[in-house]
Amino acid sequence: MDWSLVLLRIALASYGLGFVASFFPGGRFAFRRLAPWLTGAGWVAHTVSLIALGIALGRCPLATLPEVLSTLAWSAVAVYLAAFWRWRLEVLHVLVLPLVLVVLFVSGRLPEDVIPVAEPLRPTLWRFHLTVIIFGVAALFITFAASVAYVLLDRALKSKSPRRFLPRLPSLEICDSVGQVSLLWAFPLMTLGIITGAILSASLNHTFWAWQPQETLAVLAWAILGVVVVARRGWGWRGRKVALLTIVAFGCVLLRMLGVY
Repeated sequence: MDWSLVLLRIALASYGLGFVASFFPGGRFAFRRLAPWLTGAGWVAHTVSLIALGIALGRCPLATLPEVLSTLAWSAVAVYLAAFWRWRLEVLHVLVLPLVLVVLFVSGRLPEDVIPVAEPLRPTLWRFHLTVIIFGVAALFITFAASVAYVLLDRALKSKSPRRFLPRLPSLEICDSVGQVSLLWAFPLMTLGIITGAILSASLNHTFWAWQPQETLAVLAWAILGVVVVARRGWGWRGRKVALLTIVAFGCVLLRMLGVY
């Protein structure tokens, strides 16, 4: 049994569960409280996995770019956990965990069988992948519409004759609130879509990421959305800047869907 592979699976599952938990509402018995503990369990498994890999290879597992990226992901989680327990910055859950997952999946470090998908299960996984992508993009449509409405209303209010816009648009607060809620649905769904797409790619093409232009565009859109989520939840950004970034991210997603690039 390849213990390095088994432990890497456990680490990936723990990181993924920690990321999902970070989006649950707060409260005394909230699932979100488990996010750092799940991540910590994943980090321990990741640590032992790297040690087992080094023993199996008979050298330090830093000789190739995939090994370096895997170690980079491991160290990022270590720093994130240290920062969280020191300052209790919950926004780090949303920022670090999806980045670590995507880095691991696109690095080439993971073998194709790290998450084995039997051939009969591939159609089911493909349908699940499409479902989360469709709902993620649908939520992003709402985010985009709210962002456009915010920009138009903000411009109207700053102009000398805003009346032609005001009867047709909601308040700035409503636009911002709708954009934030829909974004907090769109981002985790798109993250899950990228991960399931990488798993399907590995089972069919023997590589998690081919770095085709359309795939790169999808990752770029996801990264911009990640910045928006962190800016909203961690730095308290509101208003025009967030709306414009969201519009740019939606443009990347739209180009990806239409196959323009």
